[in-house]
Amino acid sequence: MTDPHPNATIARKALEAYLRGDLEELLAAFHDDIVWHAPGTNRFSGKFEGKPAVVDRLSRMIREEIRSSFDIHDVVANDDHVVALVRVRIENREGQRYDAPQVQVMHVRDGLIAEYWAMNQDQPVEDLLLGE
Repeated sequence: MTDPHPNATIARKALEAYLRGDLEELLAAFHDDIVWHAPGTNRFSGKFEGKPAVVDRLSRMIREEIRSSFDIHDVVANDDHVVALVRVRIENREGQRYDAPQVQVMHVRDGLIAEYWAMNQDQPVEDLLLGE
């Protein structure tokens, strides 16, 4: 077995930091000018530019009692991109749940995550769960 690509290691550490709730380590993996793309038409969807905007989005989700976690299936990378295959679980304050595969794509520049996209298997269901 070969060692993982360095960008896969960077992404996996960021994903694991998220799962532990370690915001400091998560943000350390991001460029200051990161662009975070959250899909859908829900109140947390959109394009978030810069670390402060990403932190604000995550903080809003916490305040609204949105809990999310995932299991990492695989993380693959090359010199520019990382693809993480995960099974995401989201629960809102009413106890409604979303549990489905998700693909996360990251653009890595200078050893840091510069851009992030998530693609959900059933975005309309996730949008209903997260609300307008």
